[in-house]
Amino acid sequence: FYPTSLLETGLDIIFFWVARMVMMGLALTDQLPFHTVYLHAMVRDKDGRKMSKSLGNVIDPLEVINGCTLESLLKKLDSGNLPAKEVERAKKDQATDFPDGIPECGSDALRFGLLAYTVQGRDINLDIKRVVGYRQFCNKLWNATRFALQFVSDFKPTPTLLDDLMSGGKMAPRDKYMVSRLMTGVEAVNNFFSSYRFGDAQNASYSLWINDLCDVYLELVKPVVYDTSEANKDSRLAAQSTLWVALEMGLRLLHPMMPFVTEELWQRLPGRGTLGEDEPQSIMLAPYPECIEAYKSRKSEDAMGVALKVIKACRSLRSSYNITNKVLTQFYLKVESAEDVTAIESHVDDVKTLGKASGVAINASNVPQSVGIVVIDNQTTVMMDLAGLVDFKAEIKKLEKSLKQTLPAATNLEKKMAASGYEEKVAADLKAANIEKLAGLKKKLGDIEAAIANFQKLAEQEANN
Repeated sequence: FYPTSLLETGLDIIFFWVARMVMMGLALTDQLPFHTVYLHAMVRDKDGRKMSKSLGNVIDPLEVINGCTLESLLKKLDSGNLPAKEVERAKKDQATDFPDGIPECGSDALRFGLLAYTVQGRDINLDIKRVVGYRQFCNKLWNATRFALQFVSDFKPTPTLLDDLMSGGKMAPRDKYMVSRLMTGVEAVNNFFSSYRFGDAQNASYSLWINDLCDVYLELVKPVVYDTSEANKDSRLAAQSTLWVALEMGLRLLHPMMPFVTEELWQRLPGRGTLGEDEPQSIMLAPYPECIEAYKSRKSEDAMGVALKVIKACRSLRSSYNITNKVLTQFYLKVESAEDVTAIESHVDDVKTLGKASGVAINASNVPQSVGIVVIDNQTTVMMDLAGLVDFKAEIKKLEKSLKQTLPAATNLEKKMAASGYEEKVAADLKAANIEKLAGLKKKLGDIEAAIANFQKLAEQEANN
């Protein structure tokens, strides 16, 4: 077993122990005992104090994993050897920090939380509330995967599923996006692990599951998988294949950081035990995911990014007018960029699904006057038909408030650009940015003023009727 490759230890004993190991190893064997030393952070309490028995702020990992009542925490202080004064102070701190005790978090949440803290550097100021937050992520991971399993309950995976999917030519843009995001996430996590950036690896895997798989793709495939018609057969199979690949690879990606919940969920995936002789019996024995560069698609990710901006605007409009999810609304998009038009057209169904839209019209000539408006940028404007849904007078007040907030920004920028010496002293790139910013503000002001005039006209029409 000698020599080894890696020593993991704390900074506080690097000279007391690590240096002596190196010197002894060289003296006796003429070989280094290890070539890499990883120095872990020091775990402190949430106020940054070193955990110490004399302060009574030591947190036993088992108390976090299994949970602990305040009564048992205080009882532990009584059974120690602290002076009575120190015990009273420690009890007061414990009652303040854990008024309801420490909730049961489980070892996966504790491990995942400690990894997240490693981005802080040498010290971890451990706040149990943050670990509880990762327990909630464990619950979301469990619930989301169990929910997704119903979409693939009648699906039979194959050993070459990913390659067959990518070469089949039947994937929707949303499927290509999900595979590309999966490959991008796998590449990031592997790179972070290789450079010992465990906190960044944790964050990248968390982001992949929450932002890409749960919040976007899982929602988008619901109508596709629920449609069991013959005409939708190929699209449904592609969606099921993509979802199975994302779940299976996503669980393997998370496994070193959350071993228990990922093993349990991985074993429940359909097709387990039917994938041939080389199929691993445990996720622990499965190969760690690797990025396949050919399956990444910047074009698919950019197109979905444009669609998600539109979806966010649609949701914002619906929320601002308090429209319930049961009521579908008609949207009209004004898009200047031909590239963005193409991207949105490829994701119209996705916009309708997540934006709760009855229809989406792009650059239509027959836009009704009764529309609410959100300006995404100087290239894209989203409008929603409000006929029969909105109090126009109340909307005029909202727009007038927005006008008052936007007008000073445009006026101040114009004054700044007209100031003496501006042309000579300001850098060319900053001048170009200011010109673009002013154009955007003027466009926004024009859109708001037009909307106010439109609502005033509609309010008058409504009053006359």
